[in-house]
Amino acid sequence: MNRSLPLTAVLATGLAASVVAAADTDDGDAARLDTDHVPRDPGALRQIQLCGPPLAPPPDAVDRTLRDHPDTPLILDAEAIDADGLRALYRLRGNAELRRLDQHLRAEAFDLDEAAGQAHVPGAFAYSESGLHLWGTAGRFDLDADRMEVDGAEFRIHPHMHGAARQLMSTGPEQTRLTDLRYSTCPPGDELWWLHAGSLDLDHDAGLGEARHARVELGGIPWFYTPYLQFPIDDRPRTGVLPPSFGQSDTDGGYFTLPIYVRLAPNYDLTLQPTYYSRRGVLLGSEFRYLRPGFDGELSAEYLPDDDVYAEQLREDGEEVDAERWAVDWSHRGDLPYGIGYELDVERVGDVDYLRDFSSDLVGSSDAELESRALAEQSRGSHQWEAELQHWQNLRPEDRDDPYRRWPAVTYEHTPGLLPGGLEYRLDGEAVRFELPEGPEADNDQQRPVGRRYHINPQLSWPLQRQAFFIEPGLSLHHTRYDLERAEGAAGDEQLSRTVPIASLDAGIFLERPFQVGNRPFLQTLEPRLFYLYAPYRDQQDYPDFDTSERGNTVAQLFQENRFAGVDRIADADQVTAAVTTRFLDIVEGSELLRASVGQVYYRGDRRVTLDTDPDDPALTRSSSDIFADAELRLPGGLSVRGEYRYDPEREEAAATSLAADWQYQPAPGALVNLGYRVRQETEEDEDDELVLETTQDLIEASAVVPIDARWRGVGGWQYSRLERTNLEVVGGVEYRQCCWAVRGVARRYRRGSAQEAENTFMLEFELTGLGRLGQDTASFLEDVVPDYDETVF
Repeated sequence: MNRSLPLTAVLATGLAASVVAAADTDDGDAARLDTDHVPRDPGALRQIQLCGPPLAPPPDAVDRTLRDHPDTPLILDAEAIDADGLRALYRLRGNAELRRLDQHLRAEAFDLDEAAGQAHVPGAFAYSESGLHLWGTAGRFDLDADRMEVDGAEFRIHPHMHGAARQLMSTGPEQTRLTDLRYSTCPPGDELWWLHAGSLDLDHDAGLGEARHARVELGGIPWFYTPYLQFPIDDRPRTGVLPPSFGQSDTDGGYFTLPIYVRLAPNYDLTLQPTYYSRRGVLLGSEFRYLRPGFDGELSAEYLPDDDVYAEQLREDGEEVDAERWAVDWSHRGDLPYGIGYELDVERVGDVDYLRDFSSDLVGSSDAELESRALAEQSRGSHQWEAELQHWQNLRPEDRDDPYRRWPAVTYEHTPGLLPGGLEYRLDGEAVRFELPEGPEADNDQQRPVGRRYHINPQLSWPLQRQAFFIEPGLSLHHTRYDLERAEGAAGDEQLSRTVPIASLDAGIFLERPFQVGNRPFLQTLEPRLFYLYAPYRDQQDYPDFDTSERGNTVAQLFQENRFAGVDRIADADQVTAAVTTRFLDIVEGSELLRASVGQVYYRGDRRVTLDTDPDDPALTRSSSDIFADAELRLPGGLSVRGEYRYDPEREEAAATSLAADWQYQPAPGALVNLGYRVRQETEEDEDDELVLETTQDLIEASAVVPIDARWRGVGGWQYSRLERTNLEVVGGVEYRQCCWAVRGVARRYRRGSAQEAENTFMLEFELTGLGRLGQDTASFLEDVVPDYDETVF
């Protein structure tokens, strides 16, 4: 007899689906806790503290596929069993029981027709399986047709869901109906809230539930009623209203957002997000997503026809009042024939203050400029090319020059790999047209021409690598041509050409020493490295600067063949770089505890090619560079320290320093503490044109999640600038949670925009566990405030 008698597994699936679809599950009471399934994560442990043991065993307590296995016995037990073997009829009377793996049915009596696949329980019964306890006053089961009817049903579902229905009926694995339903996740006998429904129909094929005459009672008082409600019971998206969010800030006043999700097709959807600001007006937001076999994308837009707060600011500043606000963000990806991929990204705002006033994730991560670009690329074997159009929107026109647009840029890369004799070849090339919004510019001695740049860079090297050392001689050639358009009356050639050959020799050795601390094995390495570089001088004083800058001050940058990042300047060089790196490795953990490097460049001639540096700067005639050092330390206990140091041997003092230290500590389940310190110093000229070491950044950061007790949680974040002697951001929040409901509040004070104006905001969120949430999504916000924040600890 291989049938699993009661089809209450269908009930469990239906009820769990309907409840889980409403929201996240969390709370309850009763039933004996199986110590084999004690949860270990802080959220689940806290749930047991608040709600007691789960009301039913976990659904994954056993392998359900074993129920129909031929070796799994079906056990019938009763004081009296009448059997008609010919017709396969069984009548069990007196403490009748049926057991099969985790399934257990108990009743005073029941009848089983094995041939018809039907069972009838005329009186009260109790049934349990993994994830479910079910009671009823009578039950009828059709095993073959997967149908069931239960009168006077009461149920408890893992972990803390429970309720009752006058009748539960399943017409197959796809349909379940409950009449006069009540449901809660509060502890039985201590229900703060109940969900009542005259009827609840669950369509598992369509993934939909329909409730009629549904109401939510809180403290015995009805707070919400609807004659009809349709909702999803699985992960498939459905058209409907999403939970609203609300909050308050000094500038915006109170705000309220009511998202509406529209399922246009299985591969298209639209989310409308109208937001009412008490001081600004109504902001209309939308997000359209699409997915096709050859492309996909996302288009977001926000529009505020008349911003009252912004209009007042413009009047105070004496500017023309245009308070229409908008933003657009479009991201599109696709594939074309012949392996060509393409991308489109558009980020635009209607005014330069939009990101200051609406700190959403709609556009960009920079408050200075927004990028829009179109890109196509193809890779065939060792050949790869890209074509790009790039545009910038300058959000700080008074403080920053407009960035150059790449209009367009075509790059090519050929990497055939190793050639005969162990040689390695590479070819890079590009053709770019640089444009400015207003064309070529000239301001006194500073010119900003526009035009085309062509660059080709063949490279040939002969790498020889062994376990204990490596040697790599290399040759490369940089050829660049410019066709320029200069501002009217500006001096300089419009056609420029430059060819710079470069020769290099890179070599290093690897030494290692095993040692022990106690009984724990470690390994220390010592890695000396020499790098010789030669590049002849080419006069580039009249050459434009489209996209080139000085390289950063790190040991790794000392081994580049060009001290400039970009090809508008190819540096002259006759120099030797010497550096050494050491590492301490934990062999057991396979981790790097410490890495430290120090290096210096020794010049055999003066440097003559400059970018922003004064050609008469004495640093260009020195025989050696500053000494560069960097280190990173990672210790057990969550402590990590990263530092960089640059020492000027001519002035015999530091030229630049930076330090970043982080410590993370978890003193108890659900508790988290983060501490951080950032400091940076750089050399700048004072009023007397003397070089002095100035602190440019000095930050203290701290954040924590603190479990006060099982019900109360606190969370906080703090960022303080010692340089400005002010708080940049202060966040404080608290959560109060009972078994089946919670309320969270988060307050934030921060500096916003380039003017660093102080702003106060407050977020509030309510939750009926297992039913839904109302208010601002505090978890998403706190993930940005508290490193490694996890919602289960709050």
